[in-house]
Amino acid sequence: MMTTESPVPAGWTESERPSLLHRRFEFDTYDETRRFLTFLEELSKELGLYPDLAFARTHVRVTVNGPDGGAVGAEEREFAVRAGAYSAKEAV
Repeated sequence: MMTTESPVPAGWTESERPSLLHRRFEFDTYDETRRFLTFLEELSKELGLYPDLAFARTHVRVTVNGPDGGAVGAEEREFAVRAGAYSAKEAV
């Protein structure tokens, strides 16, 4: 694991080359998956950060790259934390 300005958000994996955070989110239904994708869209617009997404009926893979090939920073970590918090809230 690489040395970073803050810890890796819970549930996420960090890669050094290239610098990125990634996580797979699992859902019970397509409706839950769709709500999560809608949340990610809103979060992306708010932060101006657009991660790579791959999804199927009941899962979403999110990859948040460092800006312009640089290291993952505070904004990317905020995106990861907020996506994880939303997912945990939906699972309750």
